[in-house]
Amino acid sequence: MKFLFGKIRTAIWALCLFFLCADFVSFSGRAAKFPNVTPSQENVDAIVALTGGQNRIANATELAQSHSLPLFISGVYQEATSNDVANAAGVDPDFFKCCATLGYQARTTHENALEVAQWAKEQDYSNMIIVTSNYHMERALLEFRYAMPSIEIHGFAVSSPAINAGAWWNDSKSAKRMFVEWSKWRIKKIQSLFKSL
Repeated sequence: MKFLFGKIRTAIWALCLFFLCADFVSFSGRAAKFPNVTPSQENVDAIVALTGGQNRIANATELAQSHSLPLFISGVYQEATSNDVANAAGVDPDFFKCCATLGYQARTTHENALEVAQWAKEQDYSNMIIVTSNYHMERALLEFRYAMPSIEIHGFAVSSPAINAGAWWNDSKSAKRMFVEWSKWRIKKIQSLFKSL
């Protein structure tokens, strides 16, 4: 009997491990192929960029400029000016002076969502595009949609040259980042599930 229980326990652990691995692979695959939404497809009020990854601000600025939309950048360092952020991203500082708002309060994705929710409420916006890295997108959308359920949130995923979501197994840095992001997303997903019960 003891031997049988041991075999059952081993089988359960093996099954759990299989499902966790499958979940991770599925998450990575979705990140690599995340579809982008542009203002021409949606009645969008503003573009939001989350700091922390390469090319996010540059892509968000290009998107905002090309569609004449306001830009909000969440998670900016306290000491950084609009010129500092523009120069670091390699974009036109003049656009930042007229059409971009910098948010200095957020340090986590959860705080990003709260900061942007407050700004969107003040501006009376109802439809926004979030620009962040592809590996970060699912968790960001989860946080943002929870923080502002009445606002339409769309994702514009940016591929990072440093993190290969589609072939993470070829690079230890990519593998580590994808595992960390999957873990955070899965935990947040479980938390959201319990909160909705």
